[in-house]
Amino acid sequence: MKKIIAGVVVILIMAGIFAPFVNGLVLEKMISRAENDLNQMYADTGSGVTVEVLNYDRGFSSTKIEWRLKLGNLAAIYGFDEILLVDRAKHGLTGVVSRTSLEKNQWFMDLLNDSLAGKNPLHISTRYTFTGNIVSTIDLDAFSLLAENETVDFRPARIVTEFNEGFNHLLSKATWEGLSMGNKARIDGFSFESDLEKISTYIWEGVIEYSIDNIRIDDREQNLELTKFKGDYFLDFDREQSKLFIGGEVGFADYASGGEKINDAFIRIDVNNLDARGYEEFMELYTGMVQSALDYMGAAREDSGKTEKAVKDHMITAGFQMIAAYEKFLKTGLEIKISDLQAQLPQGKINGRLELKLNRDITFAQLALIATQPGLAFEILSLQSDFSFPAQLAGDDRRLVSPVYPGMQIGLFTVDGENLVHRAQIENGKLFLNGQEVIL
Repeated sequence: MKKIIAGVVVILIMAGIFAPFVNGLVLEKMISRAENDLNQMYADTGSGVTVEVLNYDRGFSSTKIEWRLKLGNLAAIYGFDEILLVDRAKHGLTGVVSRTSLEKNQWFMDLLNDSLAGKNPLHISTRYTFTGNIVSTIDLDAFSLLAENETVDFRPARIVTEFNEGFNHLLSKATWEGLSMGNKARIDGFSFESDLEKISTYIWEGVIEYSIDNIRIDDREQNLELTKFKGDYFLDFDREQSKLFIGGEVGFADYASGGEKINDAFIRIDVNNLDARGYEEFMELYTGMVQSALDYMGAAREDSGKTEKAVKDHMITAGFQMIAAYEKFLKTGLEIKISDLQAQLPQGKINGRLELKLNRDITFAQLALIATQPGLAFEILSLQSDFSFPAQLAGDDRRLVSPVYPGMQIGLFTVDGENLVHRAQIENGKLFLNGQEVIL
């Protein structure tokens, strides 16, 4: 028994001694795989962004890695075309933790020396686990910057991002205490969370949530305050039908600006049965259009006149392409819903909901016929809508309560006490507005 115990102890000691070395080998494989996965992901989106390991120096218990991130089209926004990263990793018993430095970027060092007295508020660490997950943590200390003769005080922030092997599942969480610029502006309590799974290059299934405790602007030109702002976004993918269900909601407790006040505002919007293939084609086209615009922005530094004309020509061509992409969304079952629209104003309360659904596949050419044959809309669409708002907001304008077309017996809204009320529905190819059938 003593020999067995002694043997186990020896094995544990040996494992403890060699674990850092083994973890260093595991890290090297993970880095190589991560480099390939990232480059494939960037190539799929056509962004021109690339990642390259410039130097890999593995020791027994530590590793030094130098990376280069080429920004591609994004260089036009940031003003520099690459970011150099230096990772210093420590091999532990259960994994590897690295610290990342931007010390080899002259633009970053100039920023620290010129604006932050040489003090670096940015701290980046990455944890590599046996399971293949990579957890990156970015911490930002409080610091101050001088902008337009005003001191802007940035409060601490943290971003934690976790990828699985293959970069197919993303978990992220960000918190930021906010910033202030004297008594002129203030942001308090920003938070962000996401849980997303990659279905394809442009389709990520999951949920995003975000919130801001308070935003306040107080100067001579503008006064604004927004409190308890929050929202979310989700995307569900129906694999059998290749349909997307996308939705989100936004709300806030109080808003005040220029004498206007809104309280307890909320709206939810859902798009159901969206053709997944059409969505991918749209996103691919839209992404390409944005990337082309960034290319033109970069070229503008050399010849702004020619670039401006090229941008206009490109936008016209892209506009026609976008119309064709939008048309692919117009499939049977496509549904747009606005639910739980509400807001409290000093004049009264706003409420509303809308459900609009396509009964068959259509084209923009067929939609254009509705302008000359409005009755076609009753065959193509299903509709349910209810809205009400304080009549005081409309003032003496009678257009909302007056018939819009000949043959209409009633306006889009009717007066109900102190409110203007709208109700509409399409049934059996007929439109009923505020209780009356509309004959077109």
